[in-house]
Amino acid sequence: MNEIGSENGELESRDMRTILAIIRTIEAEKRTHLAEMRTGMGILTVPLSLLTILIATSEYYDPFSVLPYIVGLVIGIAALSLIGTYLVVKSLRKIRADEKLREETCTDTASLVRQHNDAKNCSV
Repeated sequence: MNEIGSENGELESRDMRTILAIIRTIEAEKRTHLAEMRTGMGILTVPLSLLTILIATSEYYDPFSVLPYIVGLVIGIAALSLIGTYLVVKSLRKIRADEKLREETCTDTASLVRQHNDAKNCSV
């Protein structure tokens, strides 16, 4: 009977280590997605800065004479805005999915701990 109890304890210990490793992996992925979101926000600031410079210097040039440059700049601003928005939205979705997965894993861990405590109480 004692061997079975030690096997059970070893199995539960391995299960707990596996679950904790999964939680650490989920947290690492979350940090990666937060870095991705930070990058997206950084990319979003570039178009705003370019647009501010364009507006601030508008009195020093004739818009019709530099229209091709303005059109190119506006296209670049739109592209950077789309890329930044895409990165932020994608990372927010992944963070939400990671949180849901972590919550499910923690719930499994709590049930494993309860089972371990119940088994310990029954064997005493």
